[in-house]
Amino acid sequence: MIPLEPQNRVAPKKIMLATDFSPASEATLPYALTIAHHYGAEIFIAYVIPPEFADVIAPEGTPTTRQEARRFAQQNMGRVLSAGHQEGVSCQPLIGEGAIWDVLQGMIRQNAIDLIVLGTHGRRGLRKLVLGSVAEEVFRMAPCPVLTVGPKAAKTQSTVHLNHILYPLEFVPDTSEAAAYAASLAEEYHGTLTCMKVFEEKIPSSYVEALVEEPFRHWLDDHIPMESDLRRRTSFERGFGPTAEAVVNFACDRGVDLIVMGVRRLDPVMAAHVQKPDTAYEVVRTAPCPVLTVR
Repeated sequence: MIPLEPQNRVAPKKIMLATDFSPASEATLPYALTIAHHYGAEIFIAYVIPPEFADVIAPEGTPTTRQEARRFAQQNMGRVLSAGHQEGVSCQPLIGEGAIWDVLQGMIRQNAIDLIVLGTHGRRGLRKLVLGSVAEEVFRMAPCPVLTVGPKAAKTQSTVHLNHILYPLEFVPDTSEAAAYAASLAEEYHGTLTCMKVFEEKIPSSYVEALVEEPFRHWLDDHIPMESDLRRRTSFERGFGPTAEAVVNFACDRGVDLIVMGVRRLDPVMAAHVQKPDTAYEVVRTAPCPVLTVR
């Protein structure tokens, strides 16, 4: 097998697992451990005690003082660190206080984090470290890729497989860094890669060559070397209708293990006032598998 060019290989070395110790966050640990094992990476377990800290802890465990909130964090942190160490992965604790994203971005910068992993409940409007205003802020604003794991993607086994990767393709030529991540991960895990272009309406067969087949050949030439075996394992699919719906439906039907997609830097406060649902937000919220967003 001819590998990808070294400069195109993705190899995270410092992974942040951002957690609120909820079941949604717990579901992310197998993914973080699997990736860390594969690349020999270190994991930083990050927990932030926000000003309204009582809002992010289950009612029966709600602390009444900030000291109790920190004790809660340390107890749960010890449990997560122990699970990581049992798997032979180096794990470091990070506990901070303040506005969640403000604290997290400081941790990301100070520790040179190159991948963030976080969990989602898949519901709208939650002001927690789950999908909602804070988690969308993370994947919109983070300087590195963010892997989100929703409730439909939760794994009970300790090992995660990435045998089928889906990459929604917007334009050709494609200068998105997400393309490099999709190709590199498919190469690393010896998986199949599906590039998908979604059209709002079905296109006439006479346009398939110009709109589908030719752009896909250009995409292959731009991102996968001619000698690489990954070309044989890469295919193209057309989708129709709303992009998020088409991508999620395909992922459900074909047993996709990971969706990789580019996202634009967008202020989540402004995004909340957009009438049309954002594609990345909807895919992350409803996907049956983890979603790796690359800004």
